[in-house]
Amino acid sequence: MTNPHRSAASAGRLPSIRRALLLLGIACTAPTIFVAAGAAYEDFLLRKERVYEAALASARSLAGELERELRGVETGLRILATEDELERGALPAFHRRLGDALRLQNVDGYMLLDPKGVPLADSGMPNPGPAIRSALSDAALAKMGRSRDIVMAGLFSTALHNEPMLAIGIPVEIRGEVRYGLYAQIRPQRIGQALRRQAMPDGWVAAALDDDGLIVGRTREESRYVGQHAVPSLAAAAAREREGTLRSETKEGIPVLTAFSRSRDGRWTVAVGAPLSALTADLWRSLIWGACAGLTIIAAGIWAAYRLATRIEHAVAALVPPAIALGRGEAIDVPESRYSETAMLGRSLLHASRMLSQARRQAYHDPLTSLSNRLLFCELAARALAAGERSARPAALLALDLDHFKAVNDTQGHSSGDLVLKIAAERMSAALRATDIVARFGGDEFVVLLDGADADTARDVARKLNQALAEPYPGILASVTASIGIACFPRDGRHLEALLAQADGALYAAKAAGRNRYEMASSSSATNPTPGARAVREPAALS
Repeated sequence: MTNPHRSAASAGRLPSIRRALLLLGIACTAPTIFVAAGAAYEDFLLRKERVYEAALASARSLAGELERELRGVETGLRILATEDELERGALPAFHRRLGDALRLQNVDGYMLLDPKGVPLADSGMPNPGPAIRSALSDAALAKMGRSRDIVMAGLFSTALHNEPMLAIGIPVEIRGEVRYGLYAQIRPQRIGQALRRQAMPDGWVAAALDDDGLIVGRTREESRYVGQHAVPSLAAAAAREREGTLRSETKEGIPVLTAFSRSRDGRWTVAVGAPLSALTADLWRSLIWGACAGLTIIAAGIWAAYRLATRIEHAVAALVPPAIALGRGEAIDVPESRYSETAMLGRSLLHASRMLSQARRQAYHDPLTSLSNRLLFCELAARALAAGERSARPAALLALDLDHFKAVNDTQGHSSGDLVLKIAAERMSAALRATDIVARFGGDEFVVLLDGADADTARDVARKLNQALAEPYPGILASVTASIGIACFPRDGRHLEALLAQADGALYAAKAAGRNRYEMASSSSATNPTPGARAVREPAALS
């Protein structure tokens, strides 16, 4: 036997609800600081990834824009290279042609050089110009001699322009021999203007690099950095890959998240940098706010847990006397509670037996056929008809009896009748849609609701059921068939009671017409159903 004093002493050593809830409140709220910090960092990583994606998209777009600009320049050069003045050696006439082309093209000058780099015609100089070597590098001239395609000759400067110029040229072949190099001159400012055509967030910077990693255009401080090499980390990455992202610095020394993309012809690389300072400032701001919010939540959680624990203790303590009285078999009175759990416990003490009996009464399926029973059918059908009323969706109700079923019971026994009912239920379920509702009301009486079915669909389903149920039943001597009555919603009624009555009337008409058939309520005596029809057999179930 349990020692009550020992039990009381053990209970005294157990933690109280108040203490447990306080500890739970602290345990649940304290991690909010770490969660907030983790969320802030995850947000930082997500934003960084989005910045990389946006920068890479901008770099791709700008590279495509510069490629289109270069293609236009190349087209102009190729047209000039086919002029017959070059074939005839009429250089003064070709010099005038360059001046005319300059007014139509988006370039800053044209020049024609011999293989040694001596200018033969220059749109920026009177013809004939001074017979001096151009400012192009030997490497650029050698590249022209080897190539049969457009050549990026890089940046150069002359005393005439007194500023760096970008030279883009093509070889001019005459009778299979490269006689000249025809170059277009472009100021880096034009490259910068092309880069600035695409709007970018404040603080972002974009630069165009040639295939040697030299800056040939920039969105800001062009005069300071054009002609210089890109920062080593960017230059190395651009030399290895066609496009990518990295964390680097600008020429000014500003930390940036950088994305770069090379044009499809491989002559340009565009790099876009987004300042890292904005992201890190947002990260620290989020961390500080998260810490403050976490401390506030912890304090609020402790206070709320204390208040809640006190109230729960009182609510639970109020149930102790009724529980003791229930154990003695006495009548109990459960006080009202402000919490659903303790109120539910009180109601359970009062109504346990009633809940069990109610659960038995509300069994929803026929034990023999596993079909829905009358109660479940009425609930589902009423719900479907209400939905159909709101959405103007039709429905059909079929009342079905098995013909000659009584003969099976009388001649072969009720076990054979039960077998017929099971097989009939299986055949009906197989012939119907998953959304249709079929129920056994009792005996050999079945009811089907076809949600969304009009009269034609209902006839088709009834015909299928007649065929399926008229098939022979294994071991059954009697010819079991089915008679079906059909009522359509809303034509034959807007409520379940009316539809059942109409369908029953049509069912009796089908039986009177010879069985193994179906009848529509509107085309039979169902409009005046037989007195005592089954549609009104159980009005309580339809309420």
